[in-house]
Amino acid sequence: MTTMNQTTVIIASKAGRLGNRLFQGAHFMGNALSKGYQLFNPSLGEYAHLFEGSARDPLCGFPQPWRDDDPEFADQCRQILFQGVQLLGMATVRGMIPGVKSVDIRRFDEVEGGDVDLKGEVFTPLLEAGQLILPMGWKFSDHSGIQKHRKEIVRYFTPVESIRKPAEKIVSHARELGDLLVGVHIRQDDYRQWKNGIHFYETERYAQWMRELSERNSDNKVVFLVCASNSLDESLFNDLSVVKGPGSPCGDLYALSLCDKIIGPPSTFSGWASYHGGVPLCMLQDAFTSVAPENFARF
Repeated sequence: MTTMNQTTVIIASKAGRLGNRLFQGAHFMGNALSKGYQLFNPSLGEYAHLFEGSARDPLCGFPQPWRDDDPEFADQCRQILFQGVQLLGMATVRGMIPGVKSVDIRRFDEVEGGDVDLKGEVFTPLLEAGQLILPMGWKFSDHSGIQKHRKEIVRYFTPVESIRKPAEKIVSHARELGDLLVGVHIRQDDYRQWKNGIHFYETERYAQWMRELSERNSDNKVVFLVCASNSLDESLFNDLSVVKGPGSPCGDLYALSLCDKIIGPPSTFSGWASYHGGVPLCMLQDAFTSVAPENFARF
């Protein structure tokens, strides 16, 4: 680990919903461990109380916590602190705060493809200068760091017991019903409009993929753990062995991470489940995607 000179990084903007927010934090966490700086991530915001590493810390510090408070008090403080950090970030973008640097890529976030390498020429010189740095945007990445330090990152983002235990109970029950447990992430509500519905699939199409997986694994009894963002017509799964996920975003995410395989549309949600659990994922890029073995990979 390289040691930087008293460098502190505070993530100063929120990045979408749960999956995006987790990957945003994880890339910086991997980079922080590789480069030796202190990270604070109050942008976890409304999701911070869900995880063991952040629930009690108003500033979500890593690798060292800032404070250890009552979770409810930490959550209240976090809302105020993030507003302050966000204002500081916007003032820094305008050059109003001497000695504090911002890296604002929020416009770049809307561009298809590509990301900003935290080991590259934009961010590294700031680290070496020992600055207080306020990144804004979510397409920052350290792909080697997030893999090298996966164990520490996953430990930090372990769900709290009230979410973890019910999910584990559902997964344990599902495993009693068969030999191979496949997590199915069905995302339909917002995907009807997003990118003109390119990744929206009807429930029947998901059922077809599930049948294809059963046929490809005919030597095993396949059980499907279905986690959906909306209510489904369950009669479409009558010929399949199906168990419903916990029903909350974090509970579903954790349950998917405990499966043997995962299928789902392009999303950081199923991507995080794959990363967290080291589970092979088949991203359903379009309605013609096959769930053949070669289309599964760990995120």
